[in-house]
Amino acid sequence: MKKKLGRLLVLLLVFLCSSLAIAFIVKHDWDNLNERRQAQTKLNTQLASDYFKKELEEGQYVTDSIESGTVGNGGDLTNFAETAKYMLKKYPDIYSLQLIHDSQTINVYHKKATEVGQSSLLHDSESRKIFEYCRKERINGIVGPIKTGKDRNSLVVLKPIFIKGKFWGYSVTAIKRKDLFKPTFKKLDQLGYDYRLSKTHIITGSYHTLSSTLKKDNAQAKVTFRLGGCSWKLEAARKDAGQMPREVKSGIFSGIFIVIINIVLAVLLLNYLERGRRLSRLVDTDYLTGLMSRQAFDRDVSKYLEKHKGEPSVGALIDIDDFKYINDLYGHDAGDAALKTFAKVLEDNFGQQGLVCRNGGDEFAVFLKRTTMTEGRAIFKKLFRQKLTFSYQGKDYPYTFSLGFAAYPDQGSSREKLLNKADAALYAVKMTGKGTMAAYHPDMVKEGRAQLGFNLRDLAVNLPGAFFIYRADDGKILFANRELLRIMECSSMEVFFEFIGRKVKGLIAPEDYAEAVESCDRQVGDSDDAVAHLDYHVITKENHKRIYVHAVAHMVKNPYFGEIYYVILSPKLE
Repeated sequence: MKKKLGRLLVLLLVFLCSSLAIAFIVKHDWDNLNERRQAQTKLNTQLASDYFKKELEEGQYVTDSIESGTVGNGGDLTNFAETAKYMLKKYPDIYSLQLIHDSQTINVYHKKATEVGQSSLLHDSESRKIFEYCRKERINGIVGPIKTGKDRNSLVVLKPIFIKGKFWGYSVTAIKRKDLFKPTFKKLDQLGYDYRLSKTHIITGSYHTLSSTLKKDNAQAKVTFRLGGCSWKLEAARKDAGQMPREVKSGIFSGIFIVIINIVLAVLLLNYLERGRRLSRLVDTDYLTGLMSRQAFDRDVSKYLEKHKGEPSVGALIDIDDFKYINDLYGHDAGDAALKTFAKVLEDNFGQQGLVCRNGGDEFAVFLKRTTMTEGRAIFKKLFRQKLTFSYQGKDYPYTFSLGFAAYPDQGSSREKLLNKADAALYAVKMTGKGTMAAYHPDMVKEGRAQLGFNLRDLAVNLPGAFFIYRADDGKILFANRELLRIMECSSMEVFFEFIGRKVKGLIAPEDYAEAVESCDRQVGDSDDAVAHLDYHVITKENHKRIYVHAVAHMVKNPYFGEIYYVILSPKLE
């Protein structure tokens, strides 16, 4: 549960860190993008304002030109129409040019005939006020938009004309408002901007809108300028203002993808580390008992001794007595149960004070930290006082063990030397009896247990006399040596077992079997350790010869096999 929680916390941390990093990057990019867009909006608004101002200044220039020509001619209007036609042709956005003198107007149009009559501009009271204001202030003025023809609104640029200090009339230019700003408005629209163009009333100074696509007062850029006695204001905002830019959306999607990749990589890394830890545990742990492996034991003991040089410690080697019998009699599953049970006993007794490992097979190693030889002997004695059993298929089976130990640093100055001395002590126990312990002393000669096992087997197989072992309760022969196979004319143990059915009843001639069993039971009786002398015939496999033999049968009680007979046969004359 803790591992799962830790794993989730790591993944959550990766998610949060990745998300915060991506959010910071996206926010930074968004801010930079907004700054660039804001600067671009201001620039484009300024450029558009300059275009508007230039177009209005053209109207003002034409008006000033008409005024200058009139003053220069002393008010003579003979050449006005011709001059006006030239101006209209040069500036196609101008709707008409007018000269107003004594309420009479000469109105020259771009395509229409020249008109002479009363000025319609002065009929409107509001326009008349503005005209009068410009005359009094002697300034140029821009009026409008006002209606200058059927379905046509224009901006009117006017300039009062004074000849020799006396007011003479007005020079007027009517500009087609719709056509005046159309290219610039179209360009702003193409660039993705909403806009609003406003101007002030020449007298009141209040703003009114000339053209607008802005729906709210959310302008991102604003440019003002003065011209024709008015203040002009152009406001602009991106159409996608307030919306998440496409670049930011792409950044967010990329960020989400990166977060997912980071989480996947974190999962893969955690899995890799977990596999590493599992592999380390597999290497450092015995797969069957859960104890330390010999490799981990050697490593940790060496590290401890290196760190605590000269500090008293005890090393011991332990193995289960007659473990082969457990495997042979009950099966390897029973042997595994015995190993697991004994491993737990060792861990419970020594795990807090030292290190315990399984050496391999039925052998274990123990290292007791900060322990003298005397203290180690007392600790091990407590273990021997315990009654040890293992459970298999619902039954408890007793077992014993043997133990040899040595002291560091007196008897072994390194891990290797210490365990070699403990191994020699264990060998000495095996040679003199089982189910006990011994401390190392210099008179002990260390031999490998592989050699010990080989010598016993060699002794039994090559004994110069027929020898076999059988179990009393069912007569099953457990072992036969090479000499018995020779007498019985059997080429191998398998042939021998097949010939006699692996029963002592198949070895003894049928006519002698009942008498031999009765005689054996009578001689042994209820004793736990007795010897019986028997005479009977055996029949060979190949030639069916009857051989008369004398048998010496020694009955002992084995903790694994129950009552066991060790039998020596020797031929006998009839």
